[in-house]
Amino acid sequence: MAGWIIEKAKSSGFCFGVENAVTTAYKVSEEHVGQKIYMLGEITHNETVVGDLLSKGMLLVHDTDEIEEGSIVLIRAHGVPPEIYGKLNEKKCEIIDCTCPFVAKIHKIVKKADEEGHPVYITGTKGHPEVVGICGECRNGATVISSLEECQALPDIEADSVWVSQTTFSNKEFQKICEFVQKKIANKQIFGTICSTTENRQRETAGLADSSDVMVVIGSQSSSNTRKLFDICSDRCALTYLVGSADEVKPLLSKWKESKVERIGVTAGASTPVSIIREVIQTMSENGVNTNPESNDINFGDYIESIPQLRKNATVKGAITSYDGDFVYVDVHDKSEGKIPRSEFEPDFDFDAAVAEHKELEVYVRSIRNTDMGKEIVLSKSHVDFSKNKAEIEAAYENKTPVTVKITSVVKDGVIANYGGVDIYIHRTQLELNTVNDLESYKGKSIEILITQFDPDKRRLRVSGSRRTLLNNERKAKADEVWNSIEKDKEYDGVVRSLTDFGAFVDIGGVDGLIHVSELSWNHIHHPSEVLSVGDQVHVYVKDFDPEKKRISLGYKKAEDDPFYNIEERIPVGSIVRGKVVRMFQFGAFVELEPNLDALCHVSQISDVRLNKPQDVLKEGMEVEAKVLDVNAAARRISISIKEVAPINPEPKDEAEEEAPAAVEAPAEAPAEEAAEAPAEA
Repeated sequence: MAGWIIEKAKSSGFCFGVENAVTTAYKVSEEHVGQKIYMLGEITHNETVVGDLLSKGMLLVHDTDEIEEGSIVLIRAHGVPPEIYGKLNEKKCEIIDCTCPFVAKIHKIVKKADEEGHPVYITGTKGHPEVVGICGECRNGATVISSLEECQALPDIEADSVWVSQTTFSNKEFQKICEFVQKKIANKQIFGTICSTTENRQRETAGLADSSDVMVVIGSQSSSNTRKLFDICSDRCALTYLVGSADEVKPLLSKWKESKVERIGVTAGASTPVSIIREVIQTMSENGVNTNPESNDINFGDYIESIPQLRKNATVKGAITSYDGDFVYVDVHDKSEGKIPRSEFEPDFDFDAAVAEHKELEVYVRSIRNTDMGKEIVLSKSHVDFSKNKAEIEAAYENKTPVTVKITSVVKDGVIANYGGVDIYIHRTQLELNTVNDLESYKGKSIEILITQFDPDKRRLRVSGSRRTLLNNERKAKADEVWNSIEKDKEYDGVVRSLTDFGAFVDIGGVDGLIHVSELSWNHIHHPSEVLSVGDQVHVYVKDFDPEKKRISLGYKKAEDDPFYNIEERIPVGSIVRGKVVRMFQFGAFVELEPNLDALCHVSQISDVRLNKPQDVLKEGMEVEAKVLDVNAAARRISISIKEVAPINPEPKDEAEEEAPAAVEAPAEAPAEEAAEAPAEA
């Protein structure tokens, strides 16, 4: 007896979107034990997976009204209409969005088309959750087409219409529709949004069905893509079966034996777990019998074990199991573990957490070698990262989209940044709006840049980037906003960019304005650096502006900071004040009443007697009391009188000092008077 020849399509089981959604669901279930976690619709069209998650305490609902406020809600890979997000946000729910990236891309396409007024057509299954979610982006409505016949029956196809497809729609049917529609609209209005995995799965399934006696399609009856696989197989293989589990296969085995089946093809929908696929294949392999005497007696289970799981230059998935000083060891589903040099991981990579979580990653098989110690498998993480990220960098270059990179080293006239293994050169003049001299300070920083050069044709990939271009673009956009909304007295928060002898230039959001040196302080200053430094955050207001000359005059000092602000109320005429003598001149003394607020006491208002100068009775630093005689805010002047409160008179001289000068001066005065009067008498 010989076993059946069973061949499985390579693209079988979970697609990327479903795998991500299911993995996330299990992770959330483990991390939030005891909390209410809702699936908004089945996370995948597979009863086994959904049942297992429900057994772990997750709740299945089909309407937001069934969800309690503040709960955790999983959005499945099919996506949902925008209004659902709004309702969940109103309920203050934590949204775990597992929408497939391919589906999310369709949402963006149709939303943009709808906003621009283009009619939207979707090829897919009416009422399918993915299609419902896409339609929700179209406020003006969308038309769903399920077949070429429906398309041909349309009364009219608008010349500016936009066409997309459900990711799991039949590629064959979509191509037929495209051929018909292309006669009426431009090619650029048709978006091929069928998932590449779906295309590969359908193509491989068709080829496998052509060469098989029996085709087994594993998946759920409710899965759209599984039913399409069944249709593809049915067209090519008379004995085609759709099964959901190994139990559904068992009743069919005897029929196949009677029909002397030799070749069985197996494919599976995007919602089918690997575990179910294995169970179905194992059930068939253990019960399969071929009566052809020329065939060898082969057990399929042994056959699977004998197939090399790895080959050189292949890219496979694995899970980190352990590490040492030199290598990280990965389970790649082979009898021996593979190893990756530790140098291929980021310096801050958490190896302990990766081992504990059995972190999965894609690796490249560099070599497989049999040694006396067993099989040695050398893997590479950086090779996969480089290939994947090289494509992303190229896309960023072509689409002019920013990327975030980490600066790893400093070279002559610039720095080297890294994006997932791809080195990017940034010249010193491209780091900021002004030339940078201290390059070392950028080492280890993550910055956003635009890719300005991508040259894969050289022996070594050459990539250059610029942050300055991005900053210039941002600055220009901000400048336009400022000029569109600027008005006198409008306030801004800005940054001091430079200082000159005549003032400070401040960036108020893409535009530089000038604070004149006279506007920086109420006190006299010689240079702006006495008040501000480059890089300071300042609050300013617009004094004047000229859109044609692109000039803005800014104010900085505040009225309330003026020492003479509200002075008549704070220091009214007639009030008694106390201050310190700070300066003296022949005509009077200045008394500081408050910081930067001086009052003048005229020499005649100091003493009851006539003084030649204030220094006769006052000294700098002396504290005095005085009465306010006058306050003039416009002239910025305060007059006070010391003698009105407590006059300060010179100390009296003793009698000897007073008489001696009189005896000496008397004769001198007489001739003087006489001399003065002489002309009068004459």
